[in-house]
Amino acid sequence: MTFIQAYEQMWLNYTNFRGRADRSAYWKAMVINLALSIIFLFTTAHSSLASTIADLYSIAAFIPGLALTIRRLHDTNRHGWWWFICLVPLAGPIVLLVFLALPSNPSENRWGPPSSPGKIRSY
Repeated sequence: MTFIQAYEQMWLNYTNFRGRADRSAYWKAMVINLALSIIFLFTTAHSSLASTIADLYSIAAFIPGLALTIRRLHDTNRHGWWWFICLVPLAGPIVLLVFLALPSNPSENRWGPPSSPGKIRSY
């Protein structure tokens, strides 16, 4: 799966909070999301219209990113509720980052069988 395909899948599966997303698909989509956020950051200094567009993008990308993060947590055999650990100051985001960076659980778990590398499996 290419970076563009992973990013596209993030948007196409924005309401899917079930299933699994492997590490490659997750990080490829997040790299593009981060790159777009950085581009918006540099353009917002010059225009209020660009600032509005950046705000709208952030709001629109929140739910697809959350769904993808929850599917990634499922792939590491953790419940999606672990996402809330990022609300714990300092240590929470670090713990979540570690969970998201861990390899996929190679066996079937309660969210289904492992997906092929670069694929998002949903049920």
